[in-house]
Amino acid sequence: MKNIAEARKAFEKLPAHITTAQITEATGYPYVHNWVRTDPTFPGEADRKDGTVYRDREAVLNWYAARHTQEPSKRRGPRRMEAQVLAARPTQVLMDSAELAELLDLTRRAVNKYAERYPSGAADDPFPLADADGKRSWSQLRAWFLRRSDPMPTAGESGAPEWADLRAWLLGHAEDGTEAVDGRVYLDELGLTTGQRDVVERARRARAHQVRVPIEWLAEVLHLEEPGQAEWLDTLLSEPDTAPVAPSIEVSANLAQEQRRLKPTALARELGLNIESVKHFARVYTPEKSEDPFPAKDSSSARDVAEVKEWLIRNRKIRPAEAPAADV
Repeated sequence: MKNIAEARKAFEKLPAHITTAQITEATGYPYVHNWVRTDPTFPGEADRKDGTVYRDREAVLNWYAARHTQEPSKRRGPRRMEAQVLAARPTQVLMDSAELAELLDLTRRAVNKYAERYPSGAADDPFPLADADGKRSWSQLRAWFLRRSDPMPTAGESGAPEWADLRAWLLGHAEDGTEAVDGRVYLDELGLTTGQRDVVERARRARAHQVRVPIEWLAEVLHLEEPGQAEWLDTLLSEPDTAPVAPSIEVSANLAQEQRRLKPTALARELGLNIESVKHFARVYTPEKSEDPFPAKDSSSARDVAEVKEWLIRNRKIRPAEAPAADV
């Protein structure tokens, strides 16, 4: 963002009525729409042509100059920061300290101070970790800033927050990010909307405080009900300070599906068989009796779901694209 002297020179070259793009160019601030949404003192519409909004050049310059003369302590309070965060509409998924500072109209030093003041492993609610390239997840950052003004409900007589209060807190921003902006819905590095990620991060904080959040309920309200997604979610919540390098829902679900192992009863239910069919295959198709034996069980009597399914299809016990039907 340009200092006032640089901005004045840039504004002098502009016409009397200017567009948002021209304001961005003159100030060096790429998120002018944040000012429009969050600051009622920002100059309003002076003209409109073919759907493009024009603002008075001098009014914008005077506003920008006045803003730069404010004391830093008067520029940002918790509620103002919350409004700034809610109004932000970045296009990038990951951002470094400089990009976050630009987005939220902070100094880079202020961003770094957050990381220093709320370190991983020491703070109760640590500032999100950066990856190897110094970038952080925007949706995770967004959730962190919103929790600053909306902490988890305090414990009741049972030693944990009342479920009604906890549920309302968990779902406080669940619907955020569901509407398309410029024709697309923003999804983060995990494949989640900003609202879904907010719920995940709040549930992570609850778990870190030994407060139980039923994983089945959480998966349901997040619409993560495909095979493997609940397991992925449970693993994600178990990591207190996840950096933006966690595998996405799709990758994790595929991996979980490939690696799933189930015991006979659950295996039969998963594949649409009855338990007696599974026992029959295991008893009849042994390495001693068959060139293509039924997949072996491990020490807990569980078998790899993918291997069993492939075996059933290969041996014509079920059809690939139809509901499984035992044929013993």
